[in-house]
Amino acid sequence: MSQTESDHANDGHPSFPLPSSTKPQNSAHPSRDYTRTVHHNGNRYFATAEMAEIFRSQAERIVERRETELIPLLHSRGVELLLVSPKTVFAVVTIEVGRPKVL
Repeated sequence: MSQTESDHANDGHPSFPLPSSTKPQNSAHPSRDYTRTVHHNGNRYFATAEMAEIFRSQAERIVERRETELIPLLHSRGVELLLVSPKTVFAVVTIEVGRPKVL
C-alpha cells in the first residue's frame, strides 16, 4: 500500500497530525468534563466534579481541625499540591454555560 493509500485508508481523507492544543491531555480519559472551578489563593483550576468535591471535602476537614496540609488537586493542566489552612481562601464553583432566558 502506498503512502497516499494508507493516508486515505480510514475514511477516504488524508490524515494530518492534530496540533497539541486539540489533543486530549490525558489519553486514558479523553472525554473528561471540567465542570468545576477551584479558586485557591487567587488562582483558578478547572477540575471534574469528582476531583473538585474531593478537594473541597478534604479542605473543609482540615480547616475544621484548624490544621495545615497540602491537598493534591487533579485539574485540566495536571496536578497541584495546594496548601490549605484555616486562613486559606478557597472556593469550588460550578461552571454554568447556557443561553440566557428570554422573557
